[in-house]
Order: sequence, then C-alpha cells, then structure tokens
Amino acid sequence: MSETPVREDGLPGGGFLFNINFVFVTTLVSNTAGFFVAILLARALGPDGRGVTALYQAAVSLGYAFLSLGVGSAAFYFVARREISGRQAMEAGLSITLASAIISAIAVLIATVFFGDQLADKPMPFWLAIITVPAVIQLRLLESLLRAEGRFGAMNALELSLPLTMLLVLGGVELAVGLTVPRAVWAWSLAFLPSWLFGYLLVGTSFWPRGLAPLSLLLKSLRFGGQGQLANLIQLLNYRLDAFLILIFVNTAGVGLYSVATSQTEGLWIIANSVAIVLLTNITSGDADNAARVTPVVCRNTLLVTAAGALGAAFLAPIFISITFGTDYEGAVAPYLWLLPGTVALSGAKILAAYVFSRGRPIINAWIALATLIITIPTDILLIHLFGVTGAAMGASFGYCLSLVLTAIAYQRLSGNSILEALLPRPSDVVLYLDGLRSLLSRLHLVRRRAGDQPLGHP
Repeated sequence: MSETPVREDGLPGGGFLFNINFVFVTTLVSNTAGFFVAILLARALGPDGRGVTALYQAAVSLGYAFLSLGVGSAAFYFVARREISGRQAMEAGLSITLASAIISAIAVLIATVFFGDQLADKPMPFWLAIITVPAVIQLRLLESLLRAEGRFGAMNALELSLPLTMLLVLGGVELAVGLTVPRAVWAWSLAFLPSWLFGYLLVGTSFWPRGLAPLSLLLKSLRFGGQGQLANLIQLLNYRLDAFLILIFVNTAGVGLYSVATSQTEGLWIIANSVAIVLLTNITSGDADNAARVTPVVCRNTLLVTAAGALGAAFLAPIFISITFGTDYEGAVAPYLWLLPGTVALSGAKILAAYVFSRGRPIINAWIALATLIITIPTDILLIHLFGVTGAAMGASFGYCLSLVLTAIAYQRLSGNSILEALLPRPSDVVLYLDGLRSLLSRLHLVRRRAGDQPLGHP
C-alpha cells in the first residue's frame, strides 16, 4: 500500500484537499436541490401533509438501517483495505438486498392483516417500502464502493443524481396534477430507481454480481458491517425518533415544523460530511500513524468552520424560514435555533467517529450511540412535554453534544492524542486557509490565462 505524501501542516497531500473541495461543491449542489425539494413539499402539502410524508420517509430510513445489516460499511472497509473485491462486495450486497425485499413484503403483509381498517382510512401507498428500502440499500452500497476505490468524481455524480431526480419528479407531478400526500410518496419512492441504475453504470461491469454471496463472505461482511450498522441505526434513532415523539405528544403539524427545522440545520453538516467522506478513505487505507496525525487537524477546523456557519445561520433564520417556507412555518424558528449548538458539536463527532471506524472498531461508535440514545430519550420526553416542538430541539441538541464528548474520549483512548488538540483551533491553522486561498487564486489565474490565450473567434 503506497504511502500518501504529507504536507507541512500535517494534512495528506496527493489531492486530499482537492477531493474535499470537490465533494464539498457536489454536496452543496446536492443539498441545494434537496432544499428545493423540501420547499416544494412544505408549500404543496402544508404542515400536516408534510408531517405525514416525513413520517413515511423516516420509516423508510429506519427500514434501511435495520435491513441493510451494514453491508455498505463492510464493503467500504474491506474493499478500501483490498481484503475483498468489488464484485464480492456487490454479491454480498445483492444477497442482503433480496432478503430485505422479502422481509419488507412480510412486514407490509402483517401491517395489512392487523391494521387494515386503519390503513384503509389513509390513502397512503405504504407498500412502496417493498421497493424503496431495497433500492436505498443498493444505492448506498454503490456509493460505498465508489468511495472505497477513491473514485470521487463518479461518487459525486451518483450523489447528485438522487436529489436532482427527486426535484424533477416531484416538480413534474406538482405542475402536471398537483402534489398530494399519496402522490408525493409515489414520486419520492420511485425517484430512487433511476439513481440505482445509474450507479450500476458507474461502477462498471467488472463489479456487477454474478450470483449470491457464499456463506463465508456473508458472515465476514455481517460480522463487521453489523457493528457499524448498529452504530448507524442507533444514531438514526437519535436523529429521527424525535419526529415520532412529537407525533405522540404534539401532532402531525408539529412534525412538519420540526422536519423543516432539522432539514435546514442538517445542511450545516455539508462541511463535516464532505470532509469525513474523503478523510475516512484516506485513514482507512493508511496506517495508524497517518490517521492519528491527520484527524485532529481536520476535526478542529471542521468544528471552527461549522460554528462560523451556524452563527450566520442564527442571525438569518427568523427571516429566512418565514420567507422561504411561508408564515405557517414561523413555529420552526425556535427549534432551528436550539438545534444549532448540537449541530456544530455533531460535526466534530462525525470526524472523530470516522477515526474510530478506520481503526476497525465500529462497535465503539455503536456503544456511544446507544449511551447517547438512552440518556436522550427521557430528556426528549420531558422537554417535549414542557416545551413542545422546541423541547424536542433542546433534547436533540443536548444529545449531539453528549455524542461529541463520548466520541472524543474514545478517540483519545485509541490514538493517545489530546482531546483539546482535536477540538480547539490553533494559530498555526491559519496556514491551511492561506494555502487554500492561494490555491484558489492560482487556479483562477490559470483559467484566465488559458482563456486569454484563445484566439478571437475560437469556438
């Protein structure tokens, strides 16, 4: 395994910062498309209708988390470390996907038998989960394989395809016949299929499965992936359980308000997610010294930039939410503001959790997520009872901060590095931003020179 060149500031060379910027720009475009999807659904359906669709989306997310069994995480880890081939990973993924379709169908059948009368009163095509959950599993598997191979261009193309497809499909339905809750669920669910097919084209035929995975490969994937997915599942409960608690203690309109607040604050994770994608590939395929050297530099600067973004968002939120989503969503402003501190904290936790995963210890992330969930649930219930939707945001923010504290302790134990080194910015970090600015100006100057060298009338 070739060593990655190291810069004087401690970051890897070899295109590390370029890949982060590349992923960042792609994620920004993707989030912008997702932002317009959120506006479209909110305005077309209203708080009640948006709350119902948000619950369906949360149910699909939970179905993916339970039924994927971490096959994407295992594929990324083992392919990045060259322990299995891409085709083997795809065969394991196909086996899990088929099993998830069968289990989803059984779950829908059980729901129909026991809750048929209640479901008949609601024109919700909930059975679409039989298609959507397997499609999501396949899509995330394909993204993991492209990332493991360091093919960030192809990964970015696949990442962009989903929100753009959703925007086109949902927008087309709204223009043609108008969005209702059932139509929105149909459009949202089927939008996964084109991206899934596109992903197969991107990975290439050499990765396409020739059959189901042998038992030994499945067990290898499930042993590792199960640990990682347990962490993801519990973290997802931390992210989405609030919506169901609000449904119980408030109403569907409250879920709609909270979904707007969370979707907008989670946009601040664009930096942390972009960095974590590239960082995880680098430190998983590298050695322990490289991971311990790079992670604190990346973590503290991710926290700094996210905090700056959150500060600006706090000033703009009261005007931005009302203008963008309408006056019906003014109740989302207070939850939005309360979510910001936790959003910043979790941006750092994401980076440190990537380090823990890269050392082959995803079960530690699972235990941290479980501890956070156990403490957060009663806190959420109490705060929602006292303050409604805003209380849910308070509880979520507290849970995110707790996650950072626990993950930082795990990082210190595994790396031997100081926690403060990973969390607090240093004056020497200014070099990172100056280098980035110089690199940007240099690229712009090169573009202008090339444009100036073109003869007049050049096509």
